Amino acid sequence: MAYSSKNPASGRYQLRKAAGRYWLLDMEQPGFPYKQPVVINEAGAFIWQNLADGLSVACIAEKLGKEYNIPEEEAHQDIMQFMNQLEGQRISCKGLTEGQHN
Repeated sequence: MAYSSKNPASGRYQLRKAAGRYWLLDMEQPGFPYKQPVVINEAGAFIWQNLADGLSVACIAEKLGKEYNIPEEEAHQDIMQFMNQLEGQRISCKGLTEGQHN
């Protein structure tokens, strides 16, 4: 299953679900050396999809808190940790964090 993106900044990476896992695939890699897809959990997929849809971190924290029944501040910290982990994998979240609030 592929997830579309309304945010052009996220176009380089596509979120896919296969074999019960979520994967972020780099669609612009040159082929060699091959960059393995990044496996993320369900909450990470939720965060990524909302970032890719153009929502702000504050809005996603609100939605994540409701979805997983956690305080909004904890959800915000989880989002920031997730984005830092992606940065550690050399997946930039620039252009994804200044979204709208729905």
